Amino acid sequence: MLPFLKKILIFLSPFVILVALEIYIDPFNFFSPEKDPRMHELKNALARKKNTYLYRLIEYEQNPSGAIVLGDSRAQRLMPEFFSEVNGLRVLNLAAGAGSLQDVIKIFWDLTAKHKLDTVYIGISIEGYSGTLLKDRVSAALDVKNSPALYLTSKFTVENTMLILKSKLFKQPVEVQNPPFSREEFWKYELAQEDRYLRAYSYPKNYYNELRKISDYCVANKIKLVFIISPTHTEVQDKIAEFKLEKEYQRFKEDIRTFGDVYDFNWPNVITRDKNSFLDPLHSIDSVSRIMIREMLLNKPEYAQYAKFSPPADATANKPADQP
Repeated sequence: MLPFLKKILIFLSPFVILVALEIYIDPFNFFSPEKDPRMHELKNALARKKNTYLYRLIEYEQNPSGAIVLGDSRAQRLMPEFFSEVNGLRVLNLAAGAGSLQDVIKIFWDLTAKHKLDTVYIGISIEGYSGTLLKDRVSAALDVKNSPALYLTSKFTVENTMLILKSKLFKQPVEVQNPPFSREEFWKYELAQEDRYLRAYSYPKNYYNELRKISDYCVANKIKLVFIISPTHTEVQDKIAEFKLEKEYQRFKEDIRTFGDVYDFNWPNVITRDKNSFLDPLHSIDSVSRIMIREMLLNKPEYAQYAKFSPPADATANKPADQP
């Protein structure tokens, strides 16, 4: 019996060591917030970049906020510190690169099931508001952040535990990966990607219905819902006409005005005509993000075309609204 137990212990020992390392390093701060500044910087450089959703969602659970930002990489440019600079408001940004409306919807319902929200900012674009764009990158992160067992067995936890351990043991700096293109080449690449999305555009009945449910829930639960159409360079805007999507684009804007307040920065103006306002044709620089946030928080639109939401008379008839 004793030899058998020894074999079992020998067999299990690597797993026990791995779990112990995962708990000790805790790459996504599942068990507690990271207090060591150097380790925090390392986790931020590795784990957060490997799985932004998981890192940010766990961060939210550790210290929830009533105000959040959801969306893709354009919404991700609205940094929490930029909100705080204006009026001290604490906003957590849960947007992620290549995030979809499907992700936005799932995060919204997951958070409202356990937390009280008062303001939700959603970055949206016609490329994302498309029936052909069905991407779910967040479900696995939601499952993991809600389960210690799944967290300890997740490939993301294992991988980032090893990466952080390797960096600590061998004193290896984290290498920042730059795009393998020049700025001009990357600019052209992003414009070509835009062609791919717009060419496949179809009206999204699915997203319309889901956003309607979210809007009704926000009205019933007194949550301010704000949609943000981030600025893109006019070369991107011109593609709406190129692909003959003028009517579809107008309908997109009309739809979201029926869901919540809208700040539309994506029209020909001083910012969107200037390449120096952008990192690439789709993503504005920090100073532009600060302008956007200031206009929204102070409700003083200058570069934004603002539409105030008026809830329909029957929007609160079915309250309290519940998750579908």
